[in-house]
Amino acid sequence: MKKVEGVESVRVSLNRGEALLGLKPGNSVTVERIRQVVRDNGFTPKDSDVEIVGKVVERGGKAALAVSGPDVVYLLVDHRHATGKVQKLWKEAREKEVVVRGHLPETATKGRAVEPRILEVRDFAQAR
Repeated sequence: MKKVEGVESVRVSLNRGEALLGLKPGNSVTVERIRQVVRDNGFTPKDSDVEIVGKVVERGGKAALAVSGPDVVYLLVDHRHATGKVQKLWKEAREKEVVVRGHLPETATKGRAVEPRILEVRDFAQAR
């Protein structure tokens, strides 16, 4: 995975079945690209816990996160353990840059993104 442009560091635990990636600032790496690399190496990608920087915007009357590097927009929904986070995010950070910590469910599309992309919000903070 270190060969993927924008990936700065990789830590893999085969015992736990997980990889921790550090990305370079300003990267344009997508989760779909990482999942495709995982498939290409003979493994099955799973859901991803992520920390994503983007701007809180409205899409179709709903809160969304626009990520400029890879030009991706995620529809924001509450994570099952963080009820009310999206409403709070919308109220406090509309049209502002934020860091969202959340969960991206795996989609069985073999590298193609499913629209809309869903980001389950656990927490957020103002970007610096």
